[in-house]
Amino acid sequence: MPEQNDTYVILTPAGVLHSFSSANPSEQQLALQAVLAPEQSMTAREWGERYSDTWLDMFIEEGWIETIEKRVVAPHVQLDNFLKYVAASLSGSRRVAIASDEGFCLAKMGFTQQEADTLSVAAADFYGFLERQQQRGWAVHGYGVSFFTSIDMLMPNTSIVFLWINKAGYFLIIEDEPLINNRAFVELVWGIKATGERFEQRATLAQQTDAKEGAAAGDDTQTVN
Repeated sequence: MPEQNDTYVILTPAGVLHSFSSANPSEQQLALQAVLAPEQSMTAREWGERYSDTWLDMFIEEGWIETIEKRVVAPHVQLDNFLKYVAASLSGSRRVAIASDEGFCLAKMGFTQQEADTLSVAAADFYGFLERQQQRGWAVHGYGVSFFTSIDMLMPNTSIVFLWINKAGYFLIIEDEPLINNRAFVELVWGIKATGERFEQRATLAQQTDAKEGAAAGDDTQTVN
């Protein structure tokens, strides 16, 4: 149980970008991902005991983790509904979509369905292009890409942020000014991660229950025989 004077940990937007940027995360990236626990924020003490106090200090210094005084409950996310609340915090024009790595639109806000579908396919295609260029030796590493309609390149028209959450690709598409340096971005990613992990836990529990019931039924049959 958390003690009264415990501090809690949460990822910063920079920490989210770093830890969820790879389809094959490193040990440190997985440790960072674990900060966004499925039910509620972890205490700094709990996380340090599970991983490393040295890592905790290093991650705080890097700006990937911040400490907070109060516990925060993990968001329960239905993507379309959640985007309604966070779109204004993510996009200068409140136009946001989330695509899968296969190019399907998972949720949208402000876009027409056709626009969202087109951008979702484009996001997957562009990620595939980046992967192919990396294999050819182009040392391009990053968390996303922006497209500009003006030659001065001061304000992007469309930005795509590439994220890998629970081993699945999610591409965040943001129209106009991308506003991801805020808690709404962290909560969106946290909600996707936590919802997937809760579903996994329920599925595992159901399988275990079915297995126990099956074993019990088998024992009953043997007794009757």
